[in-house]
Amino acid sequence: MQLTDVPGESPHFVRSVTEMGDTRDVIASEDIYASNGTKLLAKGARIDSKQFEKLTRYKLSAPLDQVLSSDRAVDAAMLAIEFDRILEHDATYRQLLSRAGDPRQLKHCTANLRLHSTIELRLTVMMDKHTEMFEHTLRTAIIAFACAQRMGIPAADFPAVLMAALCHDFGEMHTDPRILDQSHQVTAEERRFVHVHPVTGYVLLKDLPGFPAAASKAVLQHHERLDGSGYPHALHGEQIDRLARIVAAADVTETVLRRLDMQRLEMLYRINKPRYDGDVLAILRDLLQTQAGQPVDTGPVADPSARLNHLSDLLQAWFDLRSMLEQRASADAPGSPLAFLFKRMASVRSLVLQAGFNPDDMTSMLAWIQDDPEVLAELRSMLDEMDWLLADLANEIERRSPELNGLSQAALKGLMQHLRPEIH
Repeated sequence: MQLTDVPGESPHFVRSVTEMGDTRDVIASEDIYASNGTKLLAKGARIDSKQFEKLTRYKLSAPLDQVLSSDRAVDAAMLAIEFDRILEHDATYRQLLSRAGDPRQLKHCTANLRLHSTIELRLTVMMDKHTEMFEHTLRTAIIAFACAQRMGIPAADFPAVLMAALCHDFGEMHTDPRILDQSHQVTAEERRFVHVHPVTGYVLLKDLPGFPAAASKAVLQHHERLDGSGYPHALHGEQIDRLARIVAAADVTETVLRRLDMQRLEMLYRINKPRYDGDVLAILRDLLQTQAGQPVDTGPVADPSARLNHLSDLLQAWFDLRSMLEQRASADAPGSPLAFLFKRMASVRSLVLQAGFNPDDMTSMLAWIQDDPEVLAELRSMLDEMDWLLADLANEIERRSPELNGLSQAALKGLMQHLRPEIH
């Protein structure tokens, strides 16, 4: 993914901004021009949904968020209030911050943030029109800040940590909300817009006066993974900056914490250990350990036999495909475009073995664990996390399809059917 691949002003973001103007004052802070020099709106004009068509009919000469202002904007003082709200009502986040160090540092650092007007506007749009994303952003920022404290990162770098976490999903506001809906089955073409959002966010932030370069780079890299399975550039290991590693782990941790499923969180850390920074995961484990021992009401646990058999079928499909691929010279060599596939599937098989199952007979151990609800619940967490891991592999295959050295999609079809069975 190159910077030149980033789309222009998104109609989805323009719609959010203009609709926000129906309930609060959104004002043009300067004249708004089309790229051909046509003046669209004068300085001081009030923006609302009536201007949506006009603002999307032309390519704008400047990004919309740089020429607008809003009343009741999300500034540093409001962010501090929002953090206090979360900490007051959520014991997990209070204990997380207390275990990390001085909990007052978060409020002090937030209150002293110098937010560019563009960032204030985007956070305001997020709070007003993307409330779940705003809540996720705030909680991710608390986790990232606590992790940075415990890691001993200098206090002078705390603002960059907060800015990276607060802005990490700015690019998602340019994505069609239907694609982000959890009930929507994303197509390969739609997934391209999801994968571009870190680049979009980076482009929006990298040239803002006073915005930390480390924070903009973390926004760009927060979906990269240490094993090279991430996006947009499939970076490996030390190619990924430390701040990006913190935000990446905080991002995924918040997603699981939202469901109050500590067992699933521990399973996520175990299964995804090769993908995330080990030091960061160790710190998060320690910060959350007072919660980890609390019982989780898992409810009735469904018989996992069918899911285990499906996993067995997947591994057999890989065995068949691997036999064909190995006939090609050096298909699994480190420099081969196919090497990632060998590495990812070897990791899946290894995880199955680590869980105590024979990959060739996945149901062999079920007989003696059927009457143990605790073990069955852990197995369910493992299978849930494995589902995400396999879906990520399917996405990675699609992202890398241009590199696959002439390998036909038909050859991958059987494997893909097992990686993402719900769409076949």
